Amino acid sequence: MIKKPCPIAAATPDDDWHYWFGYYDKNPLSADETMLLAHRARFCDRFPTTNDIAEVGFVTGWDGSSPEFHRVGETRAWNWQQGAMLRWHDTCAGQVCIGFNDLEDGSPIFRIVNLAGDEINRIESPVYSINTGCEMATLSFGRLSRLRPEYGYPAVVDANPEEASPANDGIAMLVDGEPQLIVSMDSVDQMTSDGSDRAGDGLHQHLNHIMFNPSGTRFCFMHRFDRRDGILQSRLLTSDTSGNDVRLLFEGMCSHYDWADDGTILAWGGKRSLLGSGNQPKTAKQRLMTIARRTLKPVYYALGKPRILMNKIMKDSYLLIHDVDVRGADAKSPDSFAVGELTCDGHCTYARGGTHPNRWVVTDGYPDLKSRQPLFLWDTQEDIGYEVGRWSTPRTLDNDIRVDLHPRFNDDASRVCIDSAMEGRRRIYMVDVSSITGA
Repeated sequence: MIKKPCPIAAATPDDDWHYWFGYYDKNPLSADETMLLAHRARFCDRFPTTNDIAEVGFVTGWDGSSPEFHRVGETRAWNWQQGAMLRWHDTCAGQVCIGFNDLEDGSPIFRIVNLAGDEINRIESPVYSINTGCEMATLSFGRLSRLRPEYGYPAVVDANPEEASPANDGIAMLVDGEPQLIVSMDSVDQMTSDGSDRAGDGLHQHLNHIMFNPSGTRFCFMHRFDRRDGILQSRLLTSDTSGNDVRLLFEGMCSHYDWADDGTILAWGGKRSLLGSGNQPKTAKQRLMTIARRTLKPVYYALGKPRILMNKIMKDSYLLIHDVDVRGADAKSPDSFAVGELTCDGHCTYARGGTHPNRWVVTDGYPDLKSRQPLFLWDTQEDIGYEVGRWSTPRTLDNDIRVDLHPRFNDDASRVCIDSAMEGRRRIYMVDVSSITGA
């Protein structure tokens, strides 16, 4: 790994607000790069309640000394990890528009406004991901609120709190603004590769992290549940946009990912054979390792959760996972990626634009022993990595209120936008990586 520090500058105002964008799968910059989308709130040291409001808007002058925030609305449907799914929305004829999730009379909606904050349209459902062809996909934010609160909305409740894998919940496509279920949680639960009847075995499950492939023909998503031994089980699946061709790609530990191309997904993952599979009986060694993991967990947290241990002990790593069902005759094993160089979990993203599309990958890492968060670039053409920065973060901002960098390329891969609390409060920063990418 080559250490090559790059220039970094704050892109949001220096005031009493806390600013952030959210997840790593969207570009917050407008097409002409004059405006930067942002949320802001008056606090950052606790999880939002049902009554807490976040303002949404855009920042002008983000690349100068006097950035200015322009408020276009507010929302009660937000969290620290993904905000309100704030995004530029290009379906408004003749207008630059912004979309975000909100609440109306206690129900989640997707609101579309112009730059003056005037509502242009609304969808009577929250939106999770939008395809290149403007297809919208959604899932149960209430389910997330109950089972994975850092991705849910506190004011939205689970419609099926007593059911482990409900048949009427899952991934839906929005048709004329109405959600139509295409992949149910129950059907995913019944997709197994080890001969068991159900993957979750009666445990409460959730779906998350919908992401369309570059051409918009398929999307991937995560199926997760806490096993009876306390281990989080993750399963990576894909589907076509009608829900007719659902494939199980990977099981064990799977974290953040991005499509490398239409048939391959780059993901941080591991089979974790040392801990056994979801429903199969454990060997004596696996039982011992499970006990050891449970016993050493407080020590792991006390050390600042050094994710590199997951690479060294559990053999987690970045993998190129093929969009082929592991239950089929054509199943392929994942290929390794950046072996021995990118050794900790991070939010990996390909640069789609620029002079060399898909050549560059940006990813981050969780805080090290000195509570610093690293940012990396990986050159897939030369097979070389660069550490472009490492910035401090308060240890008090962790778990559900953590501040991940969530790196995002701009269109030509000359800059990387990150969220950080390096100055003790949430702000958005721009890292100039043009000296590496040549953009």
